[in-house]
Amino acid sequence: MGLYAIFSIILLPILTYFGDFQPITQSIVSSSFFSVTVMEINSYLYKLKNTYRLRSNIVDMYNLTNRENEIALQIIKGHSYKEIAENMFIAYGTVRKHASNIYVKSNSSNRVEFINNISR
Repeated sequence: MGLYAIFSIILLPILTYFGDFQPITQSIVSSSFFSVTVMEINSYLYKLKNTYRLRSNIVDMYNLTNRENEIALQIIKGHSYKEIAENMFIAYGTVRKHASNIYVKSNSSNRVEFINNISR
């Protein structure tokens, strides 16, 4: 759906350059904006469904940001970094950086140690 929206938006100036194709351009613009809207709604619904809070003392104790909190929850659930990146619509490297920050803040060296620290 994302590629369709990008392709449609790129196609618009090309069609405008070569002539007056109003019926075609109007439907392309409408459908591309619809696609973008659907993607944004899906992203928003995902955030609503998957935004949880860790126990407040853990968040406060380790001084986690909201994004680190979201990633920490998915780490605790056992998701891989790749799955977290796909679920949250962010880059794999971004997930690794946040996870690294989480481990540093919680004095953990890896996922297992982090989960054990949280469980105490």
